[in-house]
Amino acid sequence: MEIVLNGELFKTLFKGIVEVTSEARFHFSDNGLHSRAVDPANVAMVIVDIPRDSFDAYSIDEETTVGVDINRIYDIAKSIKKNELVELKIEDESMKIKFGSVNYTLSLIDPSAIRKEPKIPNLELSVKVIVDGKEFKRVIQLVNFADAITLTVDSQHPQLIISAKDSVISFEAKLDSQFKEDSEGDLKKDLEENFERNLERNVKSSFGIEYVKQFLKFNDILEIGLGDNLPGIFTYKLRNNSKISYIIAPRIKEEW
Repeated sequence: MEIVLNGELFKTLFKGIVEVTSEARFHFSDNGLHSRAVDPANVAMVIVDIPRDSFDAYSIDEETTVGVDINRIYDIAKSIKKNELVELKIEDESMKIKFGSVNYTLSLIDPSAIRKEPKIPNLELSVKVIVDGKEFKRVIQLVNFADAITLTVDSQHPQLIISAKDSVISFEAKLDSQFKEDSEGDLKKDLEENFERNLERNVKSSFGIEYVKQFLKFNDILEIGLGDNLPGIFTYKLRNNSKISYIIAPRIKEEW
């Protein structure tokens, strides 16, 4: 198996997983790369999907599943330039990583020795909104005084309300949904129809702030799916149809 991808995608892949787990299974199929894992507390799940056309080259003899040490490869990824090509080879129970004049060989982990992969829950969420990932990150990073945030979607229009509170400070920020008619007209239409069909009242759910801050790695478009006191799905739409999703369990608490 031989794969070539650019440094930016390689860095994104491991940056997206490392905060959730230290080791994971990578599934290479004709469709591309898929991986999913859950954190030790069973609160956050990460799901990675990179289609084959996102790679500069993608050649596999058969579908393959390998166990990967995320921490070690993430350390390597830090030194790779975004515009640098990275070559991956899987052979003899090892992963070979080449970029520029540098070659690494890492032993793979037996996939059966890695914690069992979680099933992706079938969640019937009430609504989805799309926000600017960079602005969402800026707002969440301002919440350094509370251990939880509440995300509320206004029933009247696509707007995400972010709130937090402790014994001294109350905080609220409002983010309007971001739509780009030229490239996402169909998605805009789907989301507007979703609002008209399903959202008869505000939807609200609270999450531990430490878990939300774990996935603040990207500035890309962020799609958020919410339901009342249900897990939230946070999906970054990356380049070339790649995506990284996080599913976070809600924190059930009394109303403020």
